[in-house]
Amino acid sequence: MNNSEAGDAPEAGAAPGAADLPLLAARYRPALVRYFTRHLPSADDAEDLAQEALVRLVRMPSLDGVSNVEAFLLQIASNLLRDHFRRDKSHQVQHHVSIDEVARDWPSEDPHGECVYEGNRRLQSFLAALDELPPRCRQVFLLQRYEGLTYSAIAKRLQISVSAVEKNMMRALLHFDARLGEA
Repeated sequence: MNNSEAGDAPEAGAAPGAADLPLLAARYRPALVRYFTRHLPSADDAEDLAQEALVRLVRMPSLDGVSNVEAFLLQIASNLLRDHFRRDKSHQVQHHVSIDEVARDWPSEDPHGECVYEGNRRLQSFLAALDELPPRCRQVFLLQRYEGLTYSAIAKRLQISVSAVEKNMMRALLHFDARLGEA
């Protein structure tokens, strides 16, 4: 591209702004999408990276020293592609499984009468077991499991030792294990 063509891109040295984005997108987006599509299996990723390349160009504070905006944009695109591959490698993307593939094997989200009944029965059993705990033990359990407090925070709040908190938690867990068959 020649910067003198029809004035459809910012001149070298002039920083493109947000107002230039539609103009830049119209001019360079198709080429960027083709570039990314040749290197990526996902058309959505290609579209996203093309958009990111244009946004990065627009966010440049200045294009001083850039004699060819198109070549500079291709360098941005190349860097984005390299970053994309690095991120995929470091995140082990090749081992990811699509949620759609996993969801196919899941049971229906509609609760069956049996599931609702079983869930209700388990909740009632848990609440009964919770009521059987001594008050201090129940209080320690609820502060830790439902309010998310640390043992030291519980000890400070109840004005007991951390050791007492640990013993009460152990007592509660052993009680639930005995009553419910699960910890």
